Amino acid sequence: MGLRIGVAGTGRLGRAHVRVLRSLAGVDFVGCYDLDAARAREAATEFGATAFASLGALLAEVDALSVVTSTSAHADVALEAVAAGRDLFIEKPIAATVAQGDAVVRAARDAGRILQVGHIERFNGALEAVLPRIGQPMFIEVHRLAPFTPRGTDVSVVMDLMIHDLDLLGLLVGGTPVDIRAKGAALLTREPDIVNARLEYADGCVANVTASRITASPMRKVRVFSTTGYYSIDLLGAAVTHYRKSDGFADRMAALQAGSLPAPPSLADFVAVERFRGDGAEPLAKELEAFRRSVADRSTPPVTGEAGVAALRLASEILERVGTARM
Repeated sequence: MGLRIGVAGTGRLGRAHVRVLRSLAGVDFVGCYDLDAARAREAATEFGATAFASLGALLAEVDALSVVTSTSAHADVALEAVAAGRDLFIEKPIAATVAQGDAVVRAARDAGRILQVGHIERFNGALEAVLPRIGQPMFIEVHRLAPFTPRGTDVSVVMDLMIHDLDLLGLLVGGTPVDIRAKGAALLTREPDIVNARLEYADGCVANVTASRITASPMRKVRVFSTTGYYSIDLLGAAVTHYRKSDGFADRMAALQAGSLPAPPSLADFVAVERFRGDGAEPLAKELEAFRRSVADRSTPPVTGEAGVAALRLASEILERVGTARM
């Protein structure tokens, strides 16, 4: 028998969880639940699953629960699942507040339950491929831009979109910023729809992070200037371009300064360019498979509850700065 798992919340992302879990090897998908019973039935019908009338009824039939409800409900659903003795996958952010996130982490730890947070960009093939190469970052620039959609507007763009990149900064730089500056504007909703944050770390690295949900064309790019070169990471296209000094760079520079280059210089004389892509696998499938393995092995998941709270805490600190520095 595989992992018996269900999904709480059948909005756009919850339906994706149902789709993936229905076909994931080693999983016995049990069914789904949503406060909107009609929406749960639609998802169940679409994917050949069972819609449950209550969260308690679903929890009685599963070993683990994927929590894909609205952010405001994450903590309540998670705590009910832990009280029922179930392992947890929770979509980001882990909770609406840091205090709620801490409560979920503490409850899962005390009950001996596996808890993984859905920071899906960690499973982006481009990031997985480039992470071992980067070395020590010196400057990072991130743009996560999206067209407007009503989905997710119950929270700010920081909690909806930027939090992905705040989690990635923890991987790339490590530690927490020593200085945070941020500005934002609420243009279409009551919460900030566009935010820029400047984060400075103890080792001198600076990260400039922009998130917008009012942009015509989508973009998810991370640009890293590091000790091993410049990396342009396209998270949407799962592709990486790496720029570094070409072999013989010092000799060509000396020849250029001496005026003895045999031909007019070109960029290729000084800069080597390498392009590569991720593995092409669906990040959500890799993410949920990682959760399945952690539950089966009782091993630490790749994105722990503590990591989820760390990203949430940084997002909350940025929003505090935005609150005093609105555009």
